[in-house]
Amino acid sequence: MKYILAHDLGTSGNKATLFDQTGKMVANYTESYKTNFFNGNWAEQDSCEWWKAVCLSSRKVLERINPSELGAVVLSGQMMACLCVDEKGTPLRKAIIYCDQRAELQTEKLISRIGFKEFYKITGHRPSSTYSLEKLMWIYDNEPEIYNKTFKLLQAKDYINYRMTGRFVTDYNDASGTNAFDLASLSWSEKIIEASGINPDLFPEPVSSTTVIGEITESAYNETGIPKGTPVVAGAGDGGCATIGAGSFSEGMPYCYMGSSSWVSVTTSEPVEDVEMKIFTWAHPVKGLYQPCGTMQTAGSAINWISSILFDNNEASDLEVLNMMAAEVSPGSDGVFFLPYLLGERSPWWDPNAKGCFIGLNLNTEKKNLCRAAIEGIAMNLNESLKIMLKNTSVESVTFIGGGANGKALCSIFADVFGARIDIPKLLSEATSMGAAVIGGVGTGIYNGFEIVEKMNPVVDSIILDKKNQEFYIKHTEIFRELYINLKDSFQKISDFY
Repeated sequence: MKYILAHDLGTSGNKATLFDQTGKMVANYTESYKTNFFNGNWAEQDSCEWWKAVCLSSRKVLERINPSELGAVVLSGQMMACLCVDEKGTPLRKAIIYCDQRAELQTEKLISRIGFKEFYKITGHRPSSTYSLEKLMWIYDNEPEIYNKTFKLLQAKDYINYRMTGRFVTDYNDASGTNAFDLASLSWSEKIIEASGINPDLFPEPVSSTTVIGEITESAYNETGIPKGTPVVAGAGDGGCATIGAGSFSEGMPYCYMGSSSWVSVTTSEPVEDVEMKIFTWAHPVKGLYQPCGTMQTAGSAINWISSILFDNNEASDLEVLNMMAAEVSPGSDGVFFLPYLLGERSPWWDPNAKGCFIGLNLNTEKKNLCRAAIEGIAMNLNESLKIMLKNTSVESVTFIGGGANGKALCSIFADVFGARIDIPKLLSEATSMGAAVIGGVGTGIYNGFEIVEKMNPVVDSIILDKKNQEFYIKHTEIFRELYINLKDSFQKISDFY
């Protein structure tokens, strides 16, 4: 038997998962760590805590097997971070993670030097303070003593890969989340890096996600318990691994991830051209493919918030209760709309000042109307991005992963709004770890191809759309879209005032 050890290095902790050569999940264990939020919108993590979590969780799951039968190690990791290390791989400061937005001034510098549209054309992403390059520019401007000692800029999983193998590398998927990567050539953009003022030598070598980048070293074995000489595969960012876990490994295959935040994505052979730049595009973990994506800030978070407001403490986190109430209301929630912008919004509006609100309330409005309106608002918002990716063509099905896929009423509403069958696979929360394991298995030859994911995570339920409801939601969405547009200026005034 050959086993694959997959690590999913997330925001709240590291999840280690073992899969065998047949694709069966054997064991998993999560070790948590903390995030330091400060100065309003700053966020950092200690990379040494990442390594500690990897070591502890590795030893825990390896207790379930004979470690000598381990055939590969592979990582998924949070993306868009900025970790500065020296020549020995020693972190020079805490890692600035994806949700940190301190680098607004640096973002404006890039835009003024290159231009918004040209930047988007090269990278597939808008210039933003959430990306790695702008964060490193902030360090250059504000912490020159750190910048001058920096040998490489690393992502979360790349730092762990270095600790395991001694090599400084990244993969195309994670590299495309730095704002410094040329999506067409799969190489670092000389034009953007020159405009940033950053030394191009600080960026690690980019490789395909399935590349075997090295083997577990003696020192890594001593700390993790992973046998020396075990192959280590490059892996991908968490979004890329989730894409594989959702079964989107060839052209088409749209899916939706429903977590605290949410996104819709599809696999394409070329980057999607979006004139309005509402969506963004990653390099796919399968070399030669691309992963356009539309992400909204608060999906599951909005549902949890509404549950906490409407229900008592015993029901606050009960998705089932909210779904049951939503199912009692007809499409349109009797004229109640919910704009799900509780933390500003990314796709499709890219408006940090957008606000959440219920519109259309009257004296007959009940809790159940608010429950259904909330789900409808999230679905309509995501569908705006999905239509761009699909170029307004119809699609037969959309796969759902993430905890939100457990809600039957939610999935039914999404089916009607998307105009597509919703397919629900067996494993929802493990899709990211599974995607990493598939990448590791393909890279080492344990799995013959990405098709193994269809066996590992088969569809176990499907929600069929209602054609009449679909037609209703087409018109309903037009009003939803107009409400945001009409309120945009008011949202700005609210932000300026408060």
